[in-house]
Amino acid sequence: MNGFKKLALAAAVSSVVGIAGCGGSSGGGSTGGETVSGETISGTATAPGEEGTIASFTQPSIFEVALNFVVAPVAAAITGLNPVKGATVELIRVDDEGNQIGDVLAQTATSTTGNYKLTLPQGVNLAGNLVVRITGQNNKQLRAQVVEKDVDINPVSEFVLRKFIETGADLDQLVVTDVVKLSGKVEEFDLTAGANLDEMFSTLESEVGDFVESEVAVVAGGKGEASTVAGDYRSAAFALELHDAENHSSGTYAHSLWASSFQLADGGENVVNVTLVDEDDLYGSRGGPSLSSAEWLNHESEFEEVNETFDGILTQSGILAIQGEFEEEIEEEEGWRWPAATYNLVQAGERGLFFVQPNEASVRYAVIDTNDDGTPDALDPSQKLGDEISRSFEVFARQPTNFQSSDLSGQFGRVYIASEITTGELILKTEVNTITFDGNGNFNYAEVMEGHGHQISLSASGPGYVPITDPADTGTFVVDSSGDITEAGGEPADGFINDTGDFIVMSGGDGELGSYSELDMTLMTKLPTDSGPSVAGKQYRLQLISMKLDTQERFLLSSSKFNTFLTMASETEGAISGSFLEVEKTTLGGQLSVSTDMVDGAEASASISANGATTITVGSSEGSTTLDGFFNADASLGLFALRWEPTEGDPDELGLVILTETN
Repeated sequence: MNGFKKLALAAAVSSVVGIAGCGGSSGGGSTGGETVSGETISGTATAPGEEGTIASFTQPSIFEVALNFVVAPVAAAITGLNPVKGATVELIRVDDEGNQIGDVLAQTATSTTGNYKLTLPQGVNLAGNLVVRITGQNNKQLRAQVVEKDVDINPVSEFVLRKFIETGADLDQLVVTDVVKLSGKVEEFDLTAGANLDEMFSTLESEVGDFVESEVAVVAGGKGEASTVAGDYRSAAFALELHDAENHSSGTYAHSLWASSFQLADGGENVVNVTLVDEDDLYGSRGGPSLSSAEWLNHESEFEEVNETFDGILTQSGILAIQGEFEEEIEEEEGWRWPAATYNLVQAGERGLFFVQPNEASVRYAVIDTNDDGTPDALDPSQKLGDEISRSFEVFARQPTNFQSSDLSGQFGRVYIASEITTGELILKTEVNTITFDGNGNFNYAEVMEGHGHQISLSASGPGYVPITDPADTGTFVVDSSGDITEAGGEPADGFINDTGDFIVMSGGDGELGSYSELDMTLMTKLPTDSGPSVAGKQYRLQLISMKLDTQERFLLSSSKFNTFLTMASETEGAISGSFLEVEKTTLGGQLSVSTDMVDGAEASASISANGATTITVGSSEGSTTLDGFFNADASLGLFALRWEPTEGDPDELGLVILTETN
């Protein structure tokens, strides 16, 4: 059974992100109308380790990071922190890199219980760049932004400040109430401290790093103008999933495809009123102890009219943020629990075009009947049944209002991904080629040459690889006035074109219960005609999902965290920095484990043709990651198929990558 909620927009999203954007005066931040100059702030300093010493850096074991994706229904403070006794607490200003500005403004000490009180000097108000700091041996420190009168100094406050600094936020311009809300949300995660700060920060990064990065990007993003993105939208999504069972009896490899209709309306300033109109889902899975003894092959479809409205926040930096809350879902035989998540839709240029790549997970539990009416009405947290993880891409495009065939012309770069589940094997495919439209509803489909088409597979006998070539073709496109694609090459089709006529999405699937399940998605962007796109000096947010099908029936599902970037120093050289989540299991019925791979300045080389066709390569001693695809005319968007190829051997990992220029 598929436990995912398709971006959680139908039911899980029940509140607007509590973020208003930037404001306030230089040097003083925004206090929401409250001035506390001359008043007392207080709090408690806590840290991991014996007696809360922040200078202890032994390497003890910490709680299992893996898949404890459980958020308590009510706020739960981090357990295992101890008071920091007799520490000097300093009040300082910091610059946007976290460095102290000027002299210490005030000073006090913590008590034997870790408590402190400190009076703000005259003229000093709450602000994102006003910090209280305690320092231990080797200059190790914990800091907290003074954005309310109760200011606790602990690993969470330090972690949040570091994320603001990493994002390049203007600390003195942050709305202080937003920082308060963010810190509170982090503390809702049920975490256990290790015995030293290094391990504590590692735990925070693994468990809540992606969540905090997503929230920080919105807090620091400034206020957007909601009216600029209003309109009718269509979306399409492609997902790969892995599930396990707590009793090690079986597991699931799954894929999903869904298409939805949305309405985005101006809710005033940066608030976007989002209405999910309907959703069409396809889902397939293969499950059991192993591929050789798989017990089921599922394929199912569902169409739902939803008509649910909720709010999102649009930032000046081009992020449409939608807040999901902690949620439980109960069915007859089992139920699911999802942690809170922020869905950041990233805008491509100043257009009605967005991409989101959420890292979703849930925990599956047994259900119980608490009122003896014969119907399960609650989860039983003591009976965990398994973990489920999904990695997806979803694209949202604003629809045209009076589309005509003449609006579709020129050469487009095409990137294609397909997943197939059969009783004998699991298959992933990618293709990259071009397609040209003549403005009269006709197209020329270029050959998919060797090196631009790949198929990997996994069966009970092991992994497999074959290159894909696809011959050139011609045909017709049938598109209605709203940009919906209904026919391609004489066959029924489901897709859409955006309102500027420079981006196309097509998706589809087929299957039969117990026999097979096939899903595919095509993304196309219009290519330049006069000169090659220029990428030098640009930074791109990198959104990635991929699946590795390896020997010994090993699955590796990878995805990027939100603040992962490709920075191009020139037209041919760049560097990747950020973090990647890696979800691994061995055998279909194996247990899932999660790790974080942090990358800092990995060298990337690029080759860009005049028509935007691009190859980006990141090499290592073990092999190379290659991105084949296209940049659009102004290089604000890149679409790529990913493959990993070991130094010796064939490619065994395929995926999708979207690059959107940051502003």
